[in-house]
Amino acid sequence: MSTTEMDDPGKSEFASYDSYREFAFRVRHQRRYVWDDHVKAFINTVLATLKDRDVTLRKGMVLFRAQSGIEYYSPGRNRPEEPSGYNATRMKPRPNRSTEGRANAAGVSVLYLGTTEQNVISEIRPWVGAEVSVAQFQLKRKLRALDLSRGHGQSSLNIVFGHLLNGTPVTAEQKEKAVWIAIDNAFSRPVTRSDDAADYVPTQILAEVFRNAGYDAIGYKSQFGEKGLNIVLFNPDDADVINCAPYEVTGMDVSFKEIGNRWYRAENRRQPAKSARKKVKKTPSSK
Repeated sequence: MSTTEMDDPGKSEFASYDSYREFAFRVRHQRRYVWDDHVKAFINTVLATLKDRDVTLRKGMVLFRAQSGIEYYSPGRNRPEEPSGYNATRMKPRPNRSTEGRANAAGVSVLYLGTTEQNVISEIRPWVGAEVSVAQFQLKRKLRALDLSRGHGQSSLNIVFGHLLNGTPVTAEQKEKAVWIAIDNAFSRPVTRSDDAADYVPTQILAEVFRNAGYDAIGYKSQFGEKGLNIVLFNPDDADVINCAPYEVTGMDVSFKEIGNRWYRAENRRQPAKSARKKVKKTPSSK
Protein backbone atom coordinates (compact mmCIF):
# COMPACT_ATOMS: atom_id res chain seq x y z
CA MET A 1 0.00 0.00 0.00
CA SER A 2 2.75 2.45 0.93
CA THR A 3 5.23 4.06 -1.42
CA THR A 4 8.72 5.33 -0.83
CA GLU A 5 8.00 8.60 -2.63
CA MET A 6 6.75 11.38 -0.36
CA ASP A 7 4.57 14.39 -1.04
CA ASP A 8 6.53 17.63 -1.43
CA PRO A 9 5.05 20.64 0.41
CA GLY A 10 7.96 22.77 -0.76
CA LYS A 11 6.82 22.33 -4.35
CA SER A 12 3.13 22.15 -3.34
CA GLU A 13 3.00 18.80 -5.12
CA PHE A 14 1.53 15.46 -4.13
CA ALA A 15 3.59 12.39 -4.93
CA SER A 16 0.56 10.55 -6.28
CA TYR A 17 -3.07 11.01 -7.22
CA ASP A 18 -3.63 8.35 -4.52
CA SER A 19 -1.85 10.24 -1.71
CA TYR A 20 -5.01 10.65 0.38
CA ARG A 21 -5.67 6.90 0.40
CA GLU A 22 -2.11 6.19 1.52
CA PHE A 23 -2.40 8.84 4.27
CA ALA A 24 -5.70 7.31 5.41
CA PHE A 25 -4.18 3.81 5.52
CA ARG A 26 -1.21 4.98 7.58
CA VAL A 27 -3.24 6.84 10.25
CA ARG A 28 -5.85 4.08 10.48
CA HIS A 29 -3.54 1.10 10.73
CA GLN A 30 0.01 2.24 11.53
CA ARG A 31 0.53 5.46 13.47
CA ARG A 32 -2.43 7.50 14.60
CA TYR A 33 -1.04 9.98 17.12
CA VAL A 34 2.69 10.14 16.40
CA TRP A 35 2.96 10.74 12.67
CA ASP A 36 5.69 9.40 10.43
CA ASP A 37 7.40 11.52 7.78
CA HIS A 38 4.96 10.43 5.05
CA VAL A 39 1.94 11.64 7.02
CA LYS A 40 3.65 14.91 7.96
CA ALA A 41 4.55 15.53 4.32
CA PHE A 42 0.96 14.85 3.23
CA ILE A 43 -0.49 17.21 5.85
CA ASN A 44 1.91 19.99 4.89
CA THR A 45 1.18 19.50 1.18
CA VAL A 46 -2.55 19.74 1.90
CA LEU A 47 -1.91 23.06 3.66
CA ALA A 48 0.28 24.21 0.77
CA THR A 49 -2.47 23.55 -1.78
CA LEU A 50 -5.37 25.29 -0.02
CA LYS A 51 -5.35 28.11 -2.55
CA ASP A 52 -8.66 29.76 -3.42
CA ARG A 53 -10.70 27.59 -1.09
CA ASP A 54 -11.48 30.27 1.50
CA VAL A 55 -15.16 31.15 1.89
CA THR A 56 -16.68 33.72 4.23
CA LEU A 57 -19.82 32.79 6.13
CA ARG A 58 -21.52 36.08 6.92
CA LYS A 59 -22.81 37.09 10.33
CA GLY A 60 -26.54 36.43 10.55
CA MET A 61 -26.47 33.56 8.02
CA VAL A 62 -29.15 30.95 8.77
CA LEU A 63 -28.33 27.23 8.64
CA PHE A 64 -30.23 24.08 9.62
CA ARG A 65 -29.77 21.11 11.94
CA ALA A 66 -31.96 18.02 12.30
CA GLN A 67 -32.38 15.55 15.15
CA SER A 68 -34.50 12.41 15.24
CA GLY A 69 -37.62 12.80 17.37
CA ILE A 70 -39.88 15.59 18.56
CA GLU A 71 -41.57 16.70 21.80
CA TYR A 72 -45.22 17.07 22.71
CA TYR A 73 -46.74 19.71 24.98
CA SER A 74 -50.19 20.43 26.32
CA PRO A 75 -51.49 23.90 25.35
CA GLY A 76 -54.05 23.85 28.14
CA ARG A 77 -56.41 21.82 30.24
CA ASN A 78 -58.59 19.37 28.33
CA ARG A 79 -56.79 20.15 25.10
CA PRO A 80 -54.88 17.53 23.10
CA GLU A 81 -51.11 17.55 23.10
CA GLU A 82 -49.44 19.34 20.19
CA PRO A 83 -46.11 18.46 18.53
CA SER A 84 -43.09 20.72 18.98
CA GLY A 85 -39.47 20.69 17.95
CA TYR A 86 -36.82 19.97 20.58
CA ASN A 87 -35.68 22.82 22.79
CA ALA A 88 -32.54 24.82 22.04
CA THR A 89 -30.34 22.87 24.46
CA ARG A 90 -31.35 19.55 22.90
CA MET A 91 -30.52 20.81 19.39
CA LYS A 92 -26.90 21.66 20.24
CA PRO A 93 -24.17 19.09 20.92
CA ARG A 94 -23.45 18.29 24.56
CA PRO A 95 -20.18 19.91 25.68
CA ASN A 96 -17.37 17.37 25.97
CA ARG A 97 -19.76 14.45 25.37
CA SER A 98 -20.00 14.26 21.59
CA THR A 99 -19.84 10.91 19.86
CA GLU A 100 -17.48 10.07 16.99
CA GLY A 101 -18.09 11.93 13.75
CA ARG A 102 -16.40 12.68 10.44
CA ALA A 103 -15.03 15.97 11.76
CA ASN A 104 -14.66 15.27 15.48
CA ALA A 105 -13.31 12.66 17.84
CA ALA A 106 -15.39 11.43 20.77
CA GLY A 107 -15.60 14.14 23.42
CA VAL A 108 -14.70 16.96 21.02
CA SER A 109 -17.84 18.99 20.31
CA VAL A 110 -18.43 20.54 16.89
CA LEU A 111 -21.71 21.69 15.36
CA TYR A 112 -22.92 19.89 12.22
CA LEU A 113 -25.23 22.09 10.16
CA GLY A 114 -26.50 22.22 6.59
CA THR A 115 -27.70 24.73 4.05
CA THR A 116 -31.10 23.11 3.33
CA GLU A 117 -33.78 21.37 5.35
CA GLN A 118 -33.74 18.48 2.91
CA ASN A 119 -30.07 17.71 3.28
CA VAL A 120 -30.01 17.89 7.11
CA ILE A 121 -33.08 15.64 7.41
CA SER A 122 -31.63 13.21 4.88
CA GLU A 123 -28.30 13.09 6.74
CA ILE A 124 -29.93 11.43 9.76
CA ARG A 125 -31.34 8.66 7.51
CA PRO A 126 -34.95 8.67 8.75
CA TRP A 127 -37.68 6.28 7.64
CA VAL A 128 -41.00 7.26 6.10
CA GLY A 129 -43.27 8.44 8.89
CA ALA A 130 -40.39 9.38 11.21
CA GLU A 131 -40.76 12.51 13.34
CA VAL A 132 -37.84 14.92 13.14
CA SER A 133 -36.94 18.20 14.81
CA VAL A 134 -35.37 20.79 12.51
CA ALA A 135 -33.85 23.93 14.00
CA GLN A 136 -32.62 27.09 12.35
CA PHE A 137 -29.27 28.37 13.58
CA GLN A 138 -28.01 31.91 13.06
CA LEU A 139 -24.30 32.71 12.91
CA LYS A 140 -23.22 35.17 15.60
CA ARG A 141 -20.16 36.42 13.74
CA LYS A 142 -18.38 36.28 10.41
CA LEU A 143 -16.60 32.96 9.98
CA ARG A 144 -13.71 31.85 7.83
CA ALA A 145 -14.61 28.53 6.17
CA LEU A 146 -12.73 26.08 3.99
CA ASP A 147 -14.64 24.86 0.92
CA LEU A 148 -13.96 21.16 0.27
CA SER A 149 -16.77 20.73 -2.25
CA ARG A 150 -15.04 21.47 -5.54
CA GLY A 151 -15.11 18.52 -7.87
CA HIS A 152 -17.73 16.76 -5.75
CA GLY A 153 -19.27 13.69 -7.35
CA GLN A 154 -16.22 12.99 -9.46
CA SER A 155 -13.88 10.06 -9.04
CA SER A 156 -10.26 10.89 -8.31
CA LEU A 157 -9.32 7.90 -10.48
CA ASN A 158 -11.15 9.36 -13.49
CA ILE A 159 -8.88 12.42 -13.40
CA VAL A 160 -5.82 10.30 -14.16
CA PHE A 161 -7.32 7.21 -15.80
CA GLY A 162 -6.14 8.10 -19.29
CA HIS A 163 -2.57 8.56 -18.11
CA LEU A 164 -2.60 5.28 -16.21
CA LEU A 165 -3.97 3.52 -19.27
CA ASN A 166 -1.39 5.02 -21.64
CA GLY A 167 1.53 5.01 -19.24
CA THR A 168 2.05 8.78 -19.53
CA PRO A 169 3.03 10.97 -16.53
CA VAL A 170 0.28 12.50 -14.40
CA THR A 171 0.72 16.25 -14.01
CA ALA A 172 1.07 17.93 -10.61
CA GLU A 173 -2.20 19.77 -11.23
CA GLN A 174 -4.06 16.54 -11.94
CA LYS A 175 -2.64 14.86 -8.84
CA GLU A 176 -3.68 17.83 -6.72
CA LYS A 177 -7.20 17.82 -8.13
CA ALA A 178 -7.52 14.06 -7.57
CA VAL A 179 -6.35 14.28 -3.95
CA TRP A 180 -8.76 17.09 -3.09
CA ILE A 181 -11.66 15.19 -4.69
CA ALA A 182 -10.72 12.22 -2.49
CA ILE A 183 -10.72 14.47 0.59
CA ASP A 184 -14.19 15.84 -0.19
CA ASN A 185 -15.53 12.34 -0.87
CA ALA A 186 -14.14 11.16 2.46
CA PHE A 187 -15.98 13.91 4.36
CA SER A 188 -19.16 13.48 2.31
CA ARG A 189 -19.42 9.73 2.83
CA PRO A 190 -22.53 9.09 4.95
CA VAL A 191 -21.93 8.08 8.56
CA THR A 192 -23.57 4.89 9.81
CA ARG A 193 -23.76 3.41 13.28
CA SER A 194 -21.95 0.32 12.06
CA ASP A 195 -18.88 2.31 11.02
CA ASP A 196 -15.61 1.41 12.67
CA ALA A 197 -14.22 4.34 14.70
CA ALA A 198 -10.99 3.98 12.73
CA ASP A 199 -12.88 4.99 9.58
CA TYR A 200 -13.27 8.49 11.00
CA VAL A 201 -9.61 9.03 11.87
CA PRO A 202 -8.32 10.50 8.56
CA THR A 203 -11.04 13.16 8.32
CA GLN A 204 -10.87 13.89 12.04
CA ILE A 205 -7.15 14.60 11.67
CA LEU A 206 -7.74 16.85 8.66
CA ALA A 207 -10.50 18.73 10.49
CA GLU A 208 -8.10 19.47 13.35
CA VAL A 209 -5.42 20.51 10.87
CA PHE A 210 -7.83 22.96 9.20
CA ARG A 211 -8.93 24.32 12.57
CA ASN A 212 -5.31 24.79 13.63
CA ALA A 213 -4.68 26.63 10.34
CA GLY A 214 -7.16 29.32 11.39
CA TYR A 215 -10.43 28.13 9.89
CA ASP A 216 -13.66 28.45 11.87
CA ALA A 217 -15.60 25.98 9.73
CA ILE A 218 -15.46 23.58 6.82
CA GLY A 219 -18.03 22.94 4.10
CA TYR A 220 -18.46 19.80 2.03
CA LYS A 221 -21.15 18.47 -0.26
CA SER A 222 -23.93 16.33 1.07
CA GLN A 223 -24.54 12.98 -0.58
CA PHE A 224 -28.25 13.73 -0.16
CA GLY A 225 -29.46 16.33 -2.66
CA GLU A 226 -27.54 18.21 -5.31
CA LYS A 227 -27.89 21.62 -3.65
CA GLY A 228 -27.19 20.67 -0.07
CA LEU A 229 -23.92 21.63 1.61
CA ASN A 230 -22.84 20.42 5.03
CA ILE A 231 -21.22 23.01 7.29
CA VAL A 232 -19.22 22.07 10.39
CA LEU A 233 -18.56 24.81 12.95
CA PHE A 234 -15.53 24.03 15.09
CA ASN A 235 -16.98 26.17 17.91
CA PRO A 236 -20.66 25.31 18.57
CA ASP A 237 -21.11 28.66 20.31
CA ASP A 238 -20.62 30.50 17.01
CA ALA A 239 -24.31 29.94 16.24
CA ASP A 240 -27.55 30.27 18.20
CA VAL A 241 -30.81 28.39 17.81
CA ILE A 242 -33.51 30.84 16.69
CA ASN A 243 -36.38 28.40 16.21
CA CYS A 244 -37.20 24.71 15.92
CA ALA A 245 -40.13 22.94 14.28
CA PRO A 246 -41.46 19.38 14.21
CA TYR A 247 -41.46 17.57 10.87
CA GLU A 248 -42.74 14.26 9.57
CA VAL A 249 -40.96 12.42 6.78
CA THR A 250 -43.56 11.77 4.07
CA GLY A 251 -41.46 10.10 1.41
CA MET A 252 -37.95 9.19 0.30
CA ASP A 253 -36.29 9.36 -3.09
CA VAL A 254 -33.82 6.59 -3.76
CA SER A 255 -31.23 6.92 -6.50
CA PHE A 256 -28.64 4.34 -7.34
CA LYS A 257 -25.96 3.30 -9.80
CA GLU A 258 -24.27 0.06 -10.68
CA ILE A 259 -20.71 0.10 -9.35
CA GLY A 260 -19.33 -3.17 -10.64
CA ASN A 261 -19.62 -5.69 -13.42
CA ARG A 262 -22.73 -7.81 -13.41
CA TRP A 263 -22.12 -11.53 -13.12
CA TYR A 264 -24.09 -14.06 -15.06
CA ARG A 265 -24.85 -17.67 -14.22
CA ALA A 266 -22.99 -19.90 -16.63
CA GLU A 267 -25.34 -22.01 -18.70
CA ASN A 268 -24.90 -25.71 -18.26
CA ARG A 269 -24.41 -26.79 -21.84
CA ARG A 270 -24.56 -30.46 -21.02
CA GLN A 271 -28.16 -31.44 -20.94
CA PRO A 272 -29.03 -33.72 -18.08
CA ALA A 273 -29.17 -37.28 -19.26
CA LYS A 274 -32.65 -38.70 -19.42
CA SER A 275 -32.99 -41.73 -17.32
CA ALA A 276 -34.22 -44.65 -19.36
CA ARG A 277 -35.43 -47.90 -18.16
CA LYS A 278 -34.94 -50.95 -20.28
CA LYS A 279 -38.03 -52.95 -20.72
CA VAL A 280 -37.41 -56.37 -19.42
CA LYS A 281 -39.63 -59.11 -20.65
CA LYS A 282 -41.04 -60.80 -17.71
CA THR A 283 -40.88 -64.56 -17.73
CA PRO A 284 -42.77 -66.79 -15.47
CA SER A 285 -40.69 -67.63 -12.52
CA SER A 286 -39.98 -71.22 -11.91
CA LYS A 287 -41.30 -72.66 -8.78
